[in-house]
Amino acid sequence: MSANGFSSRSVFDEPRRKRRRKSSNPIPGKIYGALKILLGRGSPSKNERKKLVRKIIIGFVLFVFLYFAFLWITLPDIDDPASLIASQSSVITDRNGVELYRLFSEEDRTYITGEQIPDHMKQAMIAIEDERYYERGCLDMKAIMRAVIFWGRAGGGSTITRQLARNSLNLFQDNKYNRKLKEVVLGCQLERRFDKDELIELYLNWIPFGQNAYGVEQASQIYFGVEAKDLTLAQSAVLASLPQRPSYFNPYGRHLHTEVSENVHKNVIEGNITKSSQIPNNKVMIGLLGDYAGTGSSLLYVGGRTDQVLQNMEDQEFINEQERLTAIEELENMEFEPTRENIRAPHFVLWIKEEIENMFSATSEEGLFEQGGLTIETTLDWDMQEAAEEVIEFHREDILTRFGAYNMALVSMDPKTREILAYVGNMDYFDTEHGGKIDMVHAPRQPGSSFKPFIYASAFQHGYSPATPIWDVPTKIGDNEPQNFDGLFKGLMTMRQALGASRNIPAAKTFFLAGGEEKILRLVRDLGAPTPLVRKSELAMEREDGFDYGWPLALGAAETPLIEMVQAYGTFASGGESAPVVPIRRITDKKGNILYEAQSPVKTNTVLDNRIAYQVTSILSDEWARPEEYWKTQLTIPGYQTAAKTGTSNKCLEWKDEDTCLLRKPDNAWLVGYTPNLISGVWVGNADSSAMFEKAGGLNTASPIWRDYMMRAHRKIKSPKTEFEAPEGVVRPQVSMLSGEFATECTPVHLRRADIFLKENAPSAQDPACKQLIVDKLTHLLASDECPKEAQEEGQFLVAQSLLPKRWPQWEEGVQEWVSKQMELWYADETHSGAIITLPIAPTDDCELSLTPGRLEKPELTIKFPTQGGVASYPAFHPKIDYTVVSEIREVVYKVDGKRVARQESKPFDRTIRVPRSV
Repeated sequence: MSANGFSSRSVFDEPRRKRRRKSSNPIPGKIYGALKILLGRGSPSKNERKKLVRKIIIGFVLFVFLYFAFLWITLPDIDDPASLIASQSSVITDRNGVELYRLFSEEDRTYITGEQIPDHMKQAMIAIEDERYYERGCLDMKAIMRAVIFWGRAGGGSTITRQLARNSLNLFQDNKYNRKLKEVVLGCQLERRFDKDELIELYLNWIPFGQNAYGVEQASQIYFGVEAKDLTLAQSAVLASLPQRPSYFNPYGRHLHTEVSENVHKNVIEGNITKSSQIPNNKVMIGLLGDYAGTGSSLLYVGGRTDQVLQNMEDQEFINEQERLTAIEELENMEFEPTRENIRAPHFVLWIKEEIENMFSATSEEGLFEQGGLTIETTLDWDMQEAAEEVIEFHREDILTRFGAYNMALVSMDPKTREILAYVGNMDYFDTEHGGKIDMVHAPRQPGSSFKPFIYASAFQHGYSPATPIWDVPTKIGDNEPQNFDGLFKGLMTMRQALGASRNIPAAKTFFLAGGEEKILRLVRDLGAPTPLVRKSELAMEREDGFDYGWPLALGAAETPLIEMVQAYGTFASGGESAPVVPIRRITDKKGNILYEAQSPVKTNTVLDNRIAYQVTSILSDEWARPEEYWKTQLTIPGYQTAAKTGTSNKCLEWKDEDTCLLRKPDNAWLVGYTPNLISGVWVGNADSSAMFEKAGGLNTASPIWRDYMMRAHRKIKSPKTEFEAPEGVVRPQVSMLSGEFATECTPVHLRRADIFLKENAPSAQDPACKQLIVDKLTHLLASDECPKEAQEEGQFLVAQSLLPKRWPQWEEGVQEWVSKQMELWYADETHSGAIITLPIAPTDDCELSLTPGRLEKPELTIKFPTQGGVASYPAFHPKIDYTVVSEIREVVYKVDGKRVARQESKPFDRTIRVPRSV
C-alpha cells in the first residue's frame, strides 16, 4: 500500500482470478441458460437443445393432463340428473334485510320426462339457443375457430350443453378462463353420458323462464294455464323466447310488443316502407310479440322475438311456412294468464332484476342472478314502502270514481344519497285489466306545469331573478296564443308569483328569456332528466323537416319519466349537485364475496349554481306565491320548508282541423316536491293514455297522495332538517314588485318585497316603473297650463312596459292592449273594483281643452221642485231639476242640509230621493 492509500500493485502485474458467487437460487440461472440454448446463443450442442425442448413439451403436456384430470375428478356426479338442475336462491331485500323477493325454490320446478314435452317445444328452444345442437359433438370446432378469429370479442351465446354444465357447477363467479375450461370438460362428460334427447330434457327442466318459473312445466302453467304436453306451437315459441332475457321479455312488462319509431309509422302510411326488412335496426325496439306499424289500410307487421323463433324453426326445417303463419296468427291474439307471485314492491323488484341482468350481461355472466345464489341488498326502506302503498290504496277508490284514473305511481328518494326509499310502479300490480303490471315510474309522460321550474332555473342562469316582472296578459307568440289553465289573466306579476301560481303565459315568455330550447334541454339533462333531449334527437332524425318542441316545452310538452322528474328536482334539493339514482346498496354471492357495492358517499357533479337552485327552492316553498289557501294546504308538510310543484297535461279528444282542438281533457296529473330530508313524486292517470275526467288535475289527484305519504314518511326520519340553508353569495334587498329594482317613496308599500338575488345580479337602480305625476282629473292626461288647475290631482302611476319590447314587439303590443282595457275599468268606478291593475297607467300626453269642449263654462242648475221654502214629503220625495251645460255632465250629487244623500251618473237626472233619519 502506498503512502497515499492506493495499492502499489502495477497494472502490468498478473490479474487476480475473480471468484464467482454461488447463487442462492439456481432456477433463474437455469431458465436463462435454457433460453440461451433455445435461442441458439449458448454453447450446448444441437442435441442438447432438442432434449431441453422435449422436456418442456413433456412437462407442459403433463401439466395439462394433470390439470384436466383434477378437473375431471372434482366435477360433480353427472349420473344424478338432480345435481345438474340444482339452483341456489337469489334473494332481494330492503336496506334492513326485509325480504322482498326470493328467486327460485325447489317447489317452483316440476320435473317432467322428455315424452311429456312436445317436439315443437324442444325444436323451438334448439332453433333459438343452439341451432347446431344435433350436429356438433363434445368440442364445437366451428365455435372454437370463431373464438380464435374474434378473440376478445363476443362469439355468440353458449350452447345448450355448456349452459347446463355451467348451472350444475355454479361457476358464475369463477375466473373466466378457469370457468370456460370446466364447462368444456363437464360438457364433454355430459355428451358422453347422455344422448341429445336426454340433454334437451334436462335443459328444459332446468332453464329459468322468468316469473319464478323454472322448467317448462311450471312456465306453461304460469303463463298459459296449461300443462307442457298441451302447449301449442305459438306458446312454445313464446317460452323459447324468454330464457335469453327473462326480465326484458317479461310478458307482463313494458316490452310485450315490438315498437317502431314515429318516422317508421309515417313511412309505412305513405307507402315508403312496404317490408319489415326495410326498417333500420335502430328504429325498432324488439318486444316479445310482434305488432303492426301504420294505420288503416297501410299496415305492416313487424315481428318480435317469437317471430324470430318461428323463422329459425322454418329455416331449420322443423316446421313449414304454413305452420309458421298459423302460429303468428295465434300470437296476434295471445293472452297471458294472470299471475300472482309472492313478491313485495313488485315493480321495484322487477326493475332491480333488469338492472342486475344488464349489469352482469356486460361481463358475460349470463344467468348469474337466476342461478348464482346472490343476496341483493337494495336501498328500499320497507317501512316507507308500506306507507306509500297504504296511502295509494286509501285514495284509490276516490280517485277512480271522481277523476277516472285507474293507475298511480310514486317514487321517493333521499336527496343527498339519491337512494330509492319507496317505489310504487302502479296502483295494483295484479290488475291486468288496467295495465297494472306496467311500471309507470319509468314510463315517459307529459309532465305539464311540473316542468316549469326547469324553465325558470335556466332564466336565472341568464341573469333574471324571482323578482323580475313579467306580464300575464293575452300574448301572441308567432301565430299562436297560449292560454292559462283558468282562462284568466293576472296582469303584471313577478317571476316568483308566476311560477308559484303556475301561469302559462309568463312561462312561455320565460322560455325565450332562458335562451330557448337547446339550452333548457341541456340543463334538464344535466339536472337528471335526459329523456326530453334524447327524444328530441330521435324525432329530429325521423322527420324530414326536423323536430322542435318550441315554446310548449315550457308547459311540459316533452314526455319525461317520473323517476327522472324526481331525480331532476333532487338536484334542486341538493343545491345543484347531480348524482345517479342508487337502487342497490350491495350484492354478495353465496360465499359472502362482495360483487358490487354502491359508492359512498355518492359521486356528485355540480350542474347548477347552488344559489340558483336555492332561488328555485325558495319559490316552490313560498306559500305567499301560491294563489289560494287550498294550494298552500296541499303543498305544505307542517313543520318543514316544503318545495312542491303540480303538473297537469291535456290531450285533445276532438279536432276541428289540424290546428284547432274542440275538446280537451286531462291525461296526466303530477306532484313533485321535496323537503331537506326527502324528495317524492306522484303520477296519476291511465296506463293506456286515455283521458281522465274533466276536473282531474295535479292539485286534486296527485297532491293528496303526495302530502299524505310525505307526512307519514317524515315521522320515520331520524333527526330531520326543517329548512334549506341559504348559500353564500345571495342578497335579499327590498325591491319594487313593479320593476325588480330598489323600491322608492313612489312605490306603494304593498308592492314592496324583499327577494333573493345573486350578489352579482342585485338591483342597482331606483324603481323606474312607478312615477309620481300630476294629472287632469277629467281627461286623465298629464296636467298642463291649458287645462284648469282646480281639476288637477297628484298620484302614483305605473309605467307599463314589457320586457325587451324591441326584441319582442308582440309582447309589448299585448301589454298595451290589455292595460288600455284595464284603464277603462279603472275609471269606470271610484273603487276601481273592475280592474286588475294595482295602479293607474301613467299617461304620456298633455291635457288639451279641445278634448273636452265647454269645460270652462260653468253649468247652470235650477231646482224646480221643491221650491225655496216649499214642502216635500218625508222620508222620500221626487225632485225636479233644470240644467244648462255645454260639456258632458259626469254626475249629479244630491244634498239635503249640506249632507250628501244620493248621486246619479247618467241621464235622465230624475229620481226619487230617500232622506235618511239622520238628516
